[in-house]
Amino acid sequence: MDRAVATGRVGWRSAQGRGTVLTALLRLLQWSALLVVLALMAVPFCWLVLSSFKSNTDFFANPFGLPQAWSLDNYITVLSGEPMLLYLLHSAVASFASTALAIAATTLAAYALQYRFRPRRGVFLLLSFGLFVPVYALMTPYYFIVNDLGLFDSVWGLALVYAGMSAPMSFLIVKTYMDSIPREILEAGRIDGASFHRIFAGIVLPLSVPGMVTAAIFLMIISWNELLFAVLLTQSDAARTVQVAIQFFLAAFHANYPEAFAAMIVAIIPTIVAYVLMSKRIVAGLTTGAVK
Repeated sequence: MDRAVATGRVGWRSAQGRGTVLTALLRLLQWSALLVVLALMAVPFCWLVLSSFKSNTDFFANPFGLPQAWSLDNYITVLSGEPMLLYLLHSAVASFASTALAIAATTLAAYALQYRFRPRRGVFLLLSFGLFVPVYALMTPYYFIVNDLGLFDSVWGLALVYAGMSAPMSFLIVKTYMDSIPREILEAGRIDGASFHRIFAGIVLPLSVPGMVTAAIFLMIISWNELLFAVLLTQSDAARTVQVAIQFFLAAFHANYPEAFAAMIVAIIPTIVAYVLMSKRIVAGLTTGAVK
């Protein structure tokens, strides 16, 4: 009897030891995968930053080494030579306007789908279908629509296109967050005599702000970094965005890569700052909307 008990204890300890080793190996694999992903993301960015401080000659002589002489000349050239501040302003206007338009439209749509009506599921699928449409398939329709509206080579034309492109994702984020609002709150508002519009303005809209902020940040970053339609729908400094302007430093007969890298850093900084300042709201909006 005692021998059986001792054998059982030894077996249990052996199994416990194997479980501890397996857990340690899984953690090691997780951390290894995390470090690999971090390296894939951080190494190119660090190389971009270091290269932006080099001269063109230094870059071609030693593309992967440290700068021989650290200099801000590339940044000075970027901010003074081309109308970079004007391009940044265009990107900001297009991003803010498209985000405001998309958030306003999709918030109203998401609230309407909180109520049950016959084609409710069909409307939801129709509004979400845009996520599965390739962007390249929309180039020709958007070009002719914007041109017919007289908004070609205009920041407002870009803003309208960006709003249409980002509306499906904005709709899903906002609706997911609205679905997490307890229906008892809406029922209480109806019992108190609140109208359809009053419930939206006084109850649903204030409670949905975190989800709206989350969607707005994603939409602004996407619009800020967009290049395809910015090239297609603009042709002058009157509407050109910062992403299009970066190409000027990589002309066919005069490719100054360090200046282009400096322009890229200037274009990246606003999105990094926005994400760092609003990261807590993003995480809160996504997690709260995902769990009822």
